Amino acid sequence: MSELEIIGADLSTFVRSCRIACMEKGADYDLTFDYPNGIADLQSEAHLALHPFGRMPAMRHDGFVLFEASAICRYIDDTFEGPALVPGERRQAAVMEQWISASNDYVATHLTRNYIIKYAFPQTEDGAPDMEAINEALPKVRDTLKILNGALEDGPYLLGQTPYIADFFLLPILDYVASMPEGADLLGAAPNVARFRDAFSKRASYAATLPDRLRQAA
Repeated sequence: MSELEIIGADLSTFVRSCRIACMEKGADYDLTFDYPNGIADLQSEAHLALHPFGRMPAMRHDGFVLFEASAICRYIDDTFEGPALVPGERRQAAVMEQWISASNDYVATHLTRNYIIKYAFPQTEDGAPDMEAINEALPKVRDTLKILNGALEDGPYLLGQTPYIADFFLLPILDYVASMPEGADLLGAAPNVARFRDAFSKRASYAATLPDRLRQAA
């Protein structure tokens, strides 16, 4: 067993971000989610000792416990030998931080919480997707993808030819968007976003961290 443990379910976009960071850095890790009740056990005493807000991922390394994906990715970059996951130039590093924040706030809100989750975990009585809520979300989905398309113009990645931590947060969300019923049309209108996914799909960290849900749908 590796000394580095990422704790969380593979379907989580934030868990996948940390897994990509491990692979891009060349750090051996184990993904664990040994909870018999699944996501419900995020509120268990055992998990709250790792992540007091009952979310995922958490990380254990040589007795050190950390939660929140951005902090975990930074720790991986600072702790292990391998390619830098943060640009060396201070302004580029600041832009990377900008996009981590934007991905975890605006992008996650408009694409994940208000759109993807409405399909993946419907809250309707009959278990069918709430199409009214989905249709209400789509204009913001398109607006967000338009912003990302502009940001990726000089790509294929957010900061040019090299993927950094901000890209690790963006990719998992966009992969879920692509799997949605409107995904092909949405990404067809955002060619730089499609190019970003295509470039990342050629990296070893892509297939190795693809969630089972997306692997089965492929």
